[in-house]
Amino acid sequence: MPRPWKHDKTGVYYLRRRVPADLVKQVGKAVVKISLGTKEPAEARARHFAENAALEERWANLRKGQQALSNRQVQALAGEIYNRKVAEHADNPGTPEEWRRRTSADQSLQGLRKRTAGKPSALRLATGWSEAEAVVRSRHGAEVDKFIANKGLIVTEADRRRIILAAAEATGLANESLLRNAEGDYTPDRKAERFPEPFSAAGPLKLDVLSAEYRRSLEPSEATIKRWYPILTKFMAFAGTEDIRRVTTADVIRWREKMLDETMGLSPLTVRDVYLAAPKALFGFAVSQSKIGSNPAAGVVVRVKKKKKLRELGFSAEEADLILSASLAPQNSLASRELKDARRWVPWLCAYSGARVNEITQLRVQDVRRSEGVWIINITPEAGNTKTGAREVPLHDHLIEQGFLDFVRSKKAGPLFYSVERQRGASAGNPSDVKAGGKLAEWVRAVGVDDENVQPNHGWRRRFKTIGRAVGMDSAKLDAIQDHAPATEGDKYGGSLSNALKPEIDKIPRYKSWQVPPSTVERRTGSRSQRNARTPRQRLSDPLADHHDWNKVRMAWGAALAMLSACAARSR
Repeated sequence: MPRPWKHDKTGVYYLRRRVPADLVKQVGKAVVKISLGTKEPAEARARHFAENAALEERWANLRKGQQALSNRQVQALAGEIYNRKVAEHADNPGTPEEWRRRTSADQSLQGLRKRTAGKPSALRLATGWSEAEAVVRSRHGAEVDKFIANKGLIVTEADRRRIILAAAEATGLANESLLRNAEGDYTPDRKAERFPEPFSAAGPLKLDVLSAEYRRSLEPSEATIKRWYPILTKFMAFAGTEDIRRVTTADVIRWREKMLDETMGLSPLTVRDVYLAAPKALFGFAVSQSKIGSNPAAGVVVRVKKKKKLRELGFSAEEADLILSASLAPQNSLASRELKDARRWVPWLCAYSGARVNEITQLRVQDVRRSEGVWIINITPEAGNTKTGAREVPLHDHLIEQGFLDFVRSKKAGPLFYSVERQRGASAGNPSDVKAGGKLAEWVRAVGVDDENVQPNHGWRRRFKTIGRAVGMDSAKLDAIQDHAPATEGDKYGGSLSNALKPEIDKIPRYKSWQVPPSTVERRTGSRSQRNARTPRQRLSDPLADHHDWNKVRMAWGAALAMLSACAARSR
């Protein structure tokens, strides 16, 4: 898509377009060059859109050849003439006397037309124009011919006559409106409402077309496409148009208010980051490609109250120990082999790497290897989605001692934590590694980390940063390990070698987790009806029968661990 071109010597911006091969003969040149009349980039972009849209319209009309116009189309053209004239003079119309003179002349001519309408006319028989219409043609014909030519319209002589007469009437109405403005009256212009919407030979800019171009150009993730496209479809239906160009800021505001309505059940945060972000991003892309002149959603905002922080967002030491202990216990016999492996290793990998959970669940056998003399996990977009690209994270010694490398060697080539052959319900928008992360989040909640103020997977990433700062990890290396943005532009240059990051990783203190009873992770075995069918005695004997009893178990285990630690300290 063309963009404003800046003249090297004058600094003035231009629109430059190569004329399509099938239109070169009609246009008379191979390249069109139109001055935008400004040196300001922002103004140039706005004018470029208008000129480019007019050019596209002109070429589309030229391709159609001679067209027979309906009455609606003729009136739409007259409406464009009306709107252009009003827009040109409304801000500074000058003195009322000039517009009174023009209005009086228009009324006299219209009166002549009415008086001579239907009466015999030799001129009409010879030319198709009555005497009064001939006067109209002399006043407006040249301007209308230029207007038609600029639009690339090729019309019959009969349609040209209809357009000229309609344009004369529209000009008379515009003169009356400008007279009101000159007299200080700027009440809403009701006359403009009589004209139909302009028609486009190029057709509407539809969501499917713009969305496809958006995907090709920006390559958003499949998850983003899956979430945003249905919302955009609903938004366009709500706006009541299939043409992106017809969407207004008022439409976006109505959509925002609809989504914020209590009956929708959406939080302001969701409305802002999903239901408003989707059209805002798409329209912003359309502006950048000169598809539309401005983003109708750009100035529409949703106020989100900042949520008060009730606790640290990372896992506490007790929560971390609870998850890691549960990972060492025998797993539910109904779980797949891969899910058991994920429960066993993913929490530990997150605890010692600070990686996002889906960066770990997407790991493949080949992503665990030696680099710069140390064992690393290679987090790469070749395995799945990453925010910024590939990075290498050294393995903590404790992971190696636990047998993680032996686990990797026992696996066949491919993903470590899900099976390609047994994928169910996975898609580009909901890949298996993301599904595995979701199952882990459910499991974390099930083992007792149920505080809604901490995320069941992201809590590791927060905790890693906290611990890293506490033990004095180099801040730049800590950011590199976790794939956080560098603090300065200079820090973006170069990278971090794995053998330089390894000592920082090993500063993270070892977690000393104890294996919890099998009942902790087997609590979901059996159907819901089977679990609910337990006798009162069985339920009382089951420490996991309800949440209250489970809290008691957690407290008892915490006390036991504290006693064991105290005994060990005294023995030393």
